[in-house]
Parts: sequence; C-alpha cells; structure tokens
Amino acid sequence: MRRPGSRLTFRAACAAALAALVCALAAGPAAADQGDILVKPDAGTSAPEREALRADAGVRLVKPLPVRGIELVHPEDGDGAAALAALRADPAVAWAEEDQPRHAADDPLFPLQWGLQNGGGSVFGLTAVAGADIGAPAAWATTRGAGVTVAIVDSGVDAGHPDLAGRILPGLDLVDGDSSPDDANGHGTHIAGTIAAAADGTGVTGVAPEASILPLRVLDADGNGWSSDVAVGFDRAAASGARIVNASFGAGIISNVERAAIRDHPDTLFVVAAGNGGGDLVGDDVEVNREYPCALPEPNVFCVGASAPDDTRAPFSNYGRTSVDLFAPGVRIVSDYLRSAPTHLDPGYEVLDGTSMATAFVTGAAALVAAAKPGARAADIAAALLAGADKPPALAGQDVSGGRLDAGGAVAAVLPAPAAPATGPGASAPATTAPDAASAPAAPAAPPPASVAPPSPSSSPAAAQPATAAPRLRRVRLSTRVVRRHAVLRFELAAAGTVTATVERRRCVRGHCRYRRAGQKRVALRAGRHVWRVGPRLAGVRLRAGRYRVTLRTAAGAAVLTFRVTA
Repeated sequence: MRRPGSRLTFRAACAAALAALVCALAAGPAAADQGDILVKPDAGTSAPEREALRADAGVRLVKPLPVRGIELVHPEDGDGAAALAALRADPAVAWAEEDQPRHAADDPLFPLQWGLQNGGGSVFGLTAVAGADIGAPAAWATTRGAGVTVAIVDSGVDAGHPDLAGRILPGLDLVDGDSSPDDANGHGTHIAGTIAAAADGTGVTGVAPEASILPLRVLDADGNGWSSDVAVGFDRAAASGARIVNASFGAGIISNVERAAIRDHPDTLFVVAAGNGGGDLVGDDVEVNREYPCALPEPNVFCVGASAPDDTRAPFSNYGRTSVDLFAPGVRIVSDYLRSAPTHLDPGYEVLDGTSMATAFVTGAAALVAAAKPGARAADIAAALLAGADKPPALAGQDVSGGRLDAGGAVAAVLPAPAAPATGPGASAPATTAPDAASAPAAPAAPPPASVAPPSPSSSPAAAQPATAAPRLRRVRLSTRVVRRHAVLRFELAAAGTVTATVERRRCVRGHCRYRRAGQKRVALRAGRHVWRVGPRLAGVRLRAGRYRVTLRTAAGAAVLTFRVTA
C-alpha cells in the first residue's frame, strides 16, 4: 500500500540525490586503498626477488594471475596510494595499476535503486548502510526470472511503458469488466516495475527483469476495490498458470471469499503486504491489530514488511512475529509510474514508500527462485526466501524469519548440489576438525516457522536418498550476524564428506557493490556436529571490518550465510 501523502516530501530529496548521482558518475576511478593492485614485475624477476619487492612496497600476494606473470596484491596497512607509488618506483616493476571495477551496463536510474544494491552513505536524505539490500546481482548470476509468470492483482499496469513493453501478458480488468487492465492510479505500474522492469538501458531494473507479468485490475483510479473482484483476480491468476501472485493491499477485516480463492490454489504463492499501520502511519503488531490477507494462516500466504536503507524496520511498517514472514526494502523506492501523471523524477518514474513496494521485491525474488528451480512448489519457494534471509540485528523478533530479503541467498538455497568429488585409494581419510575450528556439540535447532509449510518431500532433490547417503548440511547457523571479536558457526553433516568453505568479502566502489572471493578451504569431516570459530580468521581468511558471505558446500548441497565484522 502506498503511504498517503508521502510523495509530497520527496521533491527536495530527489533533487539532492540526482545531483549527488551526477557527481558520483563524473568522479574518477576509485583510489587504490579501496581494493587490490595489479603488478607486472620485469621479465626474469625470480620468485625471491618478487617477494622482496612486495615486502618493500608493503603489499601481500593475493594470487598470481595466469596472464604473463601478473600478480594481484593487497596493501598490508590499507594505504593503497603509497603502495601503488612504491611499486611504480621500483625498477624491477614494469607497471602497476589499481584493480579497476567493471560493471554491466545499468539502467539510468539503477544507482537510485538502493533496494537492489546499497553502497551506503545517503538515500534521498536518509542514512544508508552498505549491504542493506536484497543482493540482486548475486541472484542474477544464476537467473533473471525467464520463463516465470507473475500475476499482479492491483490497479492495472501501464502496458505502453517502455520499461515494461513486451513483458506484459493479456490480462483482465475486473473494475471495468473488459480485457484491458490499463492502470489509472499508478500503484500497479510501480509494483510491476519493481518486479520485472527490463534491464535494457532504459529507466529502472526489476528484481526479475526477464519474468513475465500478468495484470489483473481490481483497484480503481483512487486505489479502491472490492473483495469479490480480488478473489476473482486471485482465481484467474492461478488458473492462468501464475506461480506467484503479488497482492500489495489489505484491510482490517477478514474476507472469506479471498481466503477461499487462496485455499483453492495451494500451489500458488500469494505474496501480500503487511500494511502501513493505522491512521497515525505508525506500524502496528499484526498479532494484535490484524491485517488481511497478511494474517491468514494459509501456508501459501507470504506476508512482507518494509525495511529502510539502514536495515531497520520502516516506522510505518506493520510487523508480527508469526504473521509477517520477511522484511524487504520499502522506503524511497524508485520504479515505473504512469507516464501521464506528474512525478518527482523523470516522466513515467516515481519514488514511493510502503509495504506495497517491499512486497514487490519479495515477489520478484520469488520469481528468481522459481526460475532457478522450475519444479519448486509454493512451499519450496517460501522456504527458500526464509532460508536465504539476511538477519540485521534491528529486525530480530519482528517477523518469522527475523530478517530481510536476500535474493542471492534465496536462489542459492535451491541450487542443485555439485557433483560428488572423486574418491579412491588415494583419497585422504576424513578429519575431525577444520583448519580454523574444532568440533563440538551444537545447540538444538529452532523449529520451522509455523506460518510457512516445509518443502514438499516429493520436490526435494534428496528425498529419494537414504538419510545417510550423502553429506547433507543441516542446522547451519551463526551465533551472531554482527561479529565484534568472534562468533560461532555450527552445522551438522549427515554423513562423512568434504566441506568446501568459500569466504567472500563485499566491496563497494562508486555505489556498486559485489561479493568478491577472499579465500577458500576444503576439509574432510566426519559425520555429526561441528563448530567453527569465526574471527579473527575463517577458512584461512583474516576477517577485517566489513560484510562477508560464507558458503558451505558439500556433494549434497550448500548453505549460505552473511555476516558483518566490526572493528
């Protein structure tokens, strides 16, 4: 739902943000102290001489590149400018340069879409924290949603919008009773852009930019509608083959007809808004002040609250420990809008607040999960969204997951297991400890959330195998997601096998952030419980202040966790 009156406060903030964007794009390349350095020693320089020149320049070897003896190095004390100058002054160095960022061509407004990729600083005048986003680029490395249809039950969609052209399927207008669900309000178009705007160099980029949109218009030009039309919209969406339905609206009174339509389609996931509080625009506890369909107990209802750019709950967003499943970006969200309406950005684009916007982010992520695993059912998609969630401390205890959407983590949760490593007479015997850890009993796992059904056994890739047939990872969790001195990573192995731990550090350059591999370890472990210490090192990587992602992978699957290390 759109927050009433919120658009009026954006004009000055938008102007400042756009000015800052122009300055950022005009700035020069990032300084070396933000990343690694590439160095090419003269031909014939021996290994000891290379080591000596690195020591003189105060850098350490990250890795040699297979490109004519070039090395990737990192300044030990973080003073990249001094290290680069020292390397360039060394007569044994042919050349040295910063490891420069490269990015795919982005849509013009992508830098304002903090929900997809948040580089920190300020967003429309609000404090932003780097990494407080859904990690869309990590998910796009696997899929962009091709082949998945998402139904948007809302105020219609501006079918001629250049960001949405070619993505919209023939829909239905239940307000006017025809087959032309044109948007007369703007809300539905904004939702559609967040979910599936094309990444084509125009406007904004959707979470699932290759998904298809099925518009069902149930809200009029003023954003009002009837539960009977909503129920028909739900039914038509599911009957048309939509695996995911976005419903960014709600009310304080339960509707039996809407509930019946949801129940009739258990294999369709209905992603719904938690609501924007009452008349005071202060978020309410949905367990006390019910919001429907958010508070419905049906397992195929997935309710979404709104988070802010600093990874806190948006003040207007409803919350609920058992009814609200997940938070997602819902403050100062830039997306498509009616081209005929006045806006605070370029014509056809607007910035809005609301749990409606947050719901669209989760719907888009659900489409990515569905594309990554075509056989996934509603319960599987919901479980992946919860399993992949990032868990900032400020959101603990306010929803089922205790966290905020991470699209990359959700997609990783359904990726197929890698091929089993080769075994034979020369294989090493299983060890009982990891290089940076020791095994110890783990605490009991928390029970699964009550509001989301567990994945169907028939759709699980491991369902047909015996419980001990493969080294499946179970009960993987961190004792804290904010590591000050050290934390504890606990997990279980169903059978003995090799665990590969990959540690990636998040790097942000000029507003663009990505996870970059910092190190990897492979270790053979026995079946049972294991405890690894996180900090000051993990898998051979020294953990400095910043955001990290660790992936544990076995022959039977993978688990992805994110955490932040503070100074």
